[in-house]
Parts: sequence; structure tokens; C-alpha cells
Amino acid sequence: MPCIHPWISRLIYTITFLLIGYIGWASLDDPATFWAPGHLSRHHTDIAQCTQCHEPFVGPTPQKCLACHSLQQFMASSRVEVSHFHEGVIKQNQSCVICHSDHQGLVAPITVGLMENPHGEFIFRVTGARSCSDCHAVEIRDNVTNFTLLENSLVQDLIREGESAHRAGRFAHCLRCHIGGQADTEEEDDD
Repeated sequence: MPCIHPWISRLIYTITFLLIGYIGWASLDDPATFWAPGHLSRHHTDIAQCTQCHEPFVGPTPQKCLACHSLQQFMASSRVEVSHFHEGVIKQNQSCVICHSDHQGLVAPITVGLMENPHGEFIFRVTGARSCSDCHAVEIRDNVTNFTLLENSLVQDLIREGESAHRAGRFAHCLRCHIGGQADTEEEDDD
């Protein structure tokens, strides 16, 4: 078996020591930024500490989720089939992350398999809309979801401000004209 040259061993030990030190320092200095894979959804913006959802060295647990989302809440605010589904999951102590994920961005859906927002974060930030139903009538028939554009003040202001570039069928192409970042919306607000 070949012997490792002593200076290579010292280099490996030094690099390992520095990496462990950096991970330890960054974990204590700003753990959310260091470890979080992305921004929380708008549904969880009130969460202040990682440990509200995550058990150290384990991750999110059903008990952590149930601290905020109780069975009584599901029974009171959900459709019957949704509340019964969650009742079964809670009684079996199944992990919520089988169906739900977070850290995908402010307006990302947190339920796996939900339709993604075709507008991205941009439309929500520009209009001040809080959900799809602020601008759309949502109708679900035979497991097919249909969206109809409303004629309310949010939609009318957006159409008027875009001088006809913002009209039905064109909203999904907003990134052709807008960079979509925070700086872009602030510059537009100043004009």
C-alpha cells in the first residue's frame, strides 16, 4: 500500500479542519441563510425560527406541523374529503412532507402536484394580489380547474398600466418585457 506524503496529509487535515470550522461558524452566525434551500412560501412567512418546523438532525416532523395545523383546524376549514384525508394521516402519524414541501419560493404551491403559478412571483408582487382568486374566478368541475379573468380593479389597473400589452392571454409572457426582479418593480413604481 503506497504511503501518503506527509505534506499531503497535513493539507488534507488543514482543509478538513477549516471546512468544519466554517460550517460550525456559519451554522451559528446565520443558520437560516446557511442551511435553507430557498425562501419559505407565503403560507409560512410568519415562521421566525427553523426549529418551529424542523427537529434538529431529523427535519420536519408531524408533531412540529401539528403545533400550528391542528386536526380541528382541518375539520373546520377544509372540504370534507380533505379534512377526512388529513384526519387519517394525523392519526397514523405520517409525515406531512410526503405531500407538502416548502422553501420553493414565496408563491410556490406547497402541495405536491398542485398546478404551478404561470405568472411566477412577479404578478403577485406588482399587483399586490394575495391569491389566484384575487384576479381569477376559479371553477373546478370533474377534477378540471378552469380560471376566468375577473373584471375587477386589480385586473383593470394592470391592463390600463400596460397600455394593452397586459390583456388576457398575454400575462404569462410578462418576462419578455420585465426582468421580474424586485429592482424592476421598484423602478417601475418610481416612473
